[in-house]
Amino acid sequence: MSSRAQLAAAFLALSACGPPLPDPHTRVTGWAPTGSGVAPGALATVELSGPVSPAGVTDGRRVGLARGADARAVAAAVESEAGLGAGAPALPCAVSLSADGRRIELRPLMPLALGAVHALVLGPLEDSAGRPVLDPEGRRRTFVATFETVAPPPGPPPRPVVTEVRADAATPEAGGEYVEVQNRGEGPLDLTGWRIAKRTTSGAWSSCELVAAAGGPVAPGAFALLTGAAWDGRYPVPAGLARAACASASLAGGLSDERPPEVRLLDLAGEVRAGLGEGGGAPRCPGGAVERLDPEGPDAAANLTCTAGGTPGACNAATPPGRCP
Repeated sequence: MSSRAQLAAAFLALSACGPPLPDPHTRVTGWAPTGSGVAPGALATVELSGPVSPAGVTDGRRVGLARGADARAVAAAVESEAGLGAGAPALPCAVSLSADGRRIELRPLMPLALGAVHALVLGPLEDSAGRPVLDPEGRRRTFVATFETVAPPPGPPPRPVVTEVRADAATPEAGGEYVEVQNRGEGPLDLTGWRIAKRTTSGAWSSCELVAAAGGPVAPGAFALLTGAAWDGRYPVPAGLARAACASASLAGGLSDERPPEVRLLDLAGEVRAGLGEGGGAPRCPGGAVERLDPEGPDAAANLTCTAGGTPGACNAATPPGRCP
C-alpha cells in the first residue's frame, strides 16, 4: 500500500472513531407556545441553532400564525414561490428577527380566539450561508406547531343567524349592501375579528375581516348589520343597532346582484357559524333583499323570500310573518 493510501486509511479510521462532525445546517430547536391554556395575546417564538437570513422573515412571507382550520392553506402559501400574501388566511401579526438571527417572534395584532386551536407555520428559510433551514428532525420541510388558547369564560354562548342579505342597492352599491345577523343565543355576540364570506362566480369563497363593531357586542335577540367601510347609512336603522364593517370599502369584495347571494359568517377560529343561500336556495331579488322567513328555519328556498326591505335590524310592518320572535 502506498504512503498516500495508508494516510487516507488512517484518516478514515480516526474519523470513524471520533465524535460526529457538527451539522452545518441551521435547525429549529424550540418554539412557543405549546399545549393548551395559551393566553390569547401570547407572543409566538421560534428558536434556531444558528443565524438565519432575514429574507422571508421580516417581510412575513415565510412565517405566520393561522387558525387551526386554515393551517394547511397557510402552509401551502409559505411554501409557494410568492410566499404568504394578502390572500392567505393568516392571522395579522408583527414579525421580527433578533439581532443575532437566532430567534423569530410573531406578535398577534389582535387577540386570538378563545378555546381554539392555532398553528405556528414556518416555511422554507435560508441560514446566513445560504443553506436551507431544517426542521427539528433535520428535514427540509415546512414546520407546523399547534397550540390551543385558554377556554372562554363560562356562560351561555351566542348563536348568530343570517336573517337578511341586500346585494342589489342603488349606486354606489358598496354604500348600501349589507348582511343582517341576529343573535339567537343566550350570550352576547362579539363580531370583532369574525369574517363575512361570499361565493364568487368561480365557486370559490371571498371574505373580509370585520373590525370592531360599533355599538358593542350584540345582545341576545338583537340584530347587527355587517357592511363594507363605504357604508353610507342610506337606510333607517334603529338607534343603537350594532354594525361591524370590513376594512375594505365593499362587503367581502362586493355582493353580486346578478345572481342569488350565498354568504357565510365565520368565527375567530375560521368555523362557519351561520349562512344564507348556500347551495343556491336563495332567490335573486332585484331592488330588494333576501330575507329569512323563520330565523329558526332551514337555509332553504321555502324559508327565503324577496322583500322590498323596511328598516334593517328591526321587526316592522314590512317584515314577513314569522320573521321575528
